[in-house]
Formats: sequence, C-alpha cells, structure tokens
Amino acid sequence: MTTTKDRAFATVKEMGRINAFFPILQRLGNRWAASRPWEGRRIGLNLHLTSLTACLVREMTLGGGEFVVTAASPATTDPGTVDYLRGEGLHVYTGGDMQNRFLQALDHAPEILVDVGFELIATVLDQRADLVPSILGAVEVTRSGVVQLKKRSNLPFPIININDGRLKNAVENRHGVGEAIWQAVTLLTGMHLSGRRVGVWGYGPVGKGLAAYARAAGMSVEVIERDPCMRLLAHYDGFPTPEANDALTRIGVAVTATGSPNVITAEHLKHAKDGIVLLNAGHGGDEINVKSIREVASREDHIAEQVVRYALAPGKRVTVLGAGHPLNIVLNSGSPEPVLLHFAVLGLATEALCKNTYVPGETLVPPEIENQAAMFALEALDLVAG
Repeated sequence: MTTTKDRAFATVKEMGRINAFFPILQRLGNRWAASRPWEGRRIGLNLHLTSLTACLVREMTLGGGEFVVTAASPATTDPGTVDYLRGEGLHVYTGGDMQNRFLQALDHAPEILVDVGFELIATVLDQRADLVPSILGAVEVTRSGVVQLKKRSNLPFPIININDGRLKNAVENRHGVGEAIWQAVTLLTGMHLSGRRVGVWGYGPVGKGLAAYARAAGMSVEVIERDPCMRLLAHYDGFPTPEANDALTRIGVAVTATGSPNVITAEHLKHAKDGIVLLNAGHGGDEINVKSIREVASREDHIAEQVVRYALAPGKRVTVLGAGHPLNIVLNSGSPEPVLLHFAVLGLATEALCKNTYVPGETLVPPEIENQAAMFALEALDLVAG
C-alpha cells in the first residue's frame, strides 16, 4: 500500500530531477533566503498542485513568511505534492473535505495573493471584503484569470498581470504547452503522431504553439478560429482554416485552446468522424462539454488511465483524454523549463508587492521583473551547459 510518506518522497525525487537540469528556482531560493522578502507576511497561493509547484513553494518559503496553498483544480492536484507540502508544515486546502478551499485559505488572512484563474482574488472581493484593507496586492498568472480581472472595476489593491507580459505567452504558453500536450497524447494513447490529422481550436499563444509543434511532429494541422484576424494569421502561417463542422468530418484529433466553455459539445460531434480523440489545452475543464457527451453515450469504456471512449451512435466512437481538463497539467508532462520560468516571474512579482509601490488596479508585469527572470533563466541554462 502506498503511504503518504511514499507519495511525498516520490515528489521530492521528481523535484530533484527537475532542478538538476534547470536550477532557476534554486538560484532564486538562495536570493530569497538571504533577503527574506516575506518575513512577517502571509502569502496565499492558488495554483495547480504539481511537482513543479512544489519546487516553487519550497524556494519561496526560504524567504520567510507564512504560506497557505489552495488547489486550483482537483483534476490537476497531485496527491504526492499535497503530502509533501503538508509535511513541510504548510496549510494546504484541496476541497477534499467538502469545504470551500478558498474561504479556508482566506481564514489565514493572507496579505499577498497569487492566483491562476482569478478564483482566490474573486473570493476576497465577493465574500471576504473585510480582508481588503490588509492586502498589499496580488498576482494573476493565467489568461482566463486576466479575462475575469478585466471585468472588474475599482479594484481595491494592485494586481500584477503576468500573462500579458513578454515571457508568459512567448515561452510557457507557446513552447511549454505546445510541446507538452503532444507528449501527453503519445504517453496516454501510444499513438504515433506523424500522419495524423489534427484540428486546433483557437489560435492564441497556446494554439499557435500546439499547431507549430504538431506540424513539427509530422501531423496535418487545421486551425479553427472565430476571430477573423487570428484566422488570417493562421492562414499566413500555412494552416487551413475551415469551419468547425467541416473540420470535424476529417480530423482524427481535436484539441481546444480557446479559454471559452462548450467549444466542443455532443451536438458538434454529430459531424465528427468515427474514432475522433478529444483533448483540452486551455486553463479550465469546460472547453469540451464532457457531460453532454456522457449524457448521450450508449456506452462508456475506461480503456486506460485518463482515457475514456464513448459510443454515441452506431459506428460513432469518441475518445476523451484527461476528462477534458488541461492535459499537460493533468499528466505534468513536457519540459519543466517554461513553467519554471513563469514561476520565477511569479516569485519576483510577489517579492515586488512587498515594497507596496503599486497603485490599486491592474498592473502589467514590469519589464525589470521579466528581465531579471530571463537573466536567471540564462544563468541556469549555462550552468548545465544546455
């Protein structure tokens, strides 16, 4: 039987492998251990709880302060990471006790917030306004979170937007997700990618990376994009840009990267060819409406871990990977480097908030923070002679 200690130890070993080849966070940890930027502060982190996150949190705790952690999604929560963080004395809330994990974290009255998806920040604004006077600021990491952020007016504290900086989209979204998704598909299914026909829903930074890495793997790529400008860019990048229903008649793999719900539903799949494989690369778990597929399916076969095949009609089968959640995060796949880079930006932005020099409202991540992170990345790459 696998114990809590066993799971935590497995996470520690994985953290060692990650840091051995790209020690960017270790170098930042040395800096934070010397400067102690969070001494006497309470930090609330809402993140996907993977071994990569464990690497970040371990180094941040060297900088003093009290840390409380919430799981961004149960589907992207690694039990070993939870066990490790709790073993280090951190408060970690996953919602597994049927409680609101965000409210539980906010009971610790954090003064700085870090969020993916604007959920922890929104909980403060909507349900714990009493905490606002003591909050120095927040950091939002994701595109979906920034979309929600921009819907708010009169924000009472500064929120640093990392997603729209120079590095997040160009490195983590494009190269990190673009590479990781296809590694995850091969790992789960055993499919050889070359010669497969794929449809990429959305041509933002993630979609561009998915299309480029799919093409590099020998796949035939079509891009489905509603925005006319982005559709034109996909065309000039050399990708066919059909309408969704037309593409579904040909493609064998469909991947969503739009940030919008219900991009693919059971209704859309009436046009799909038999055997199509569906997966999501967006932040949330609702771009593929798996519930609608399950409701109309006559049969559901769990053919492998994170691989479920549905029979929708005679001669029509659909396979969903990762239950429609972001597959690269579910499997913690791909190169750690892009994720660790944006974690470095996250850490440096959190450090900057302690100086309390930002005005309330949205603030684009300052160039000096990204420049610092880039220098740390270049030094880390040089250390391992990459």
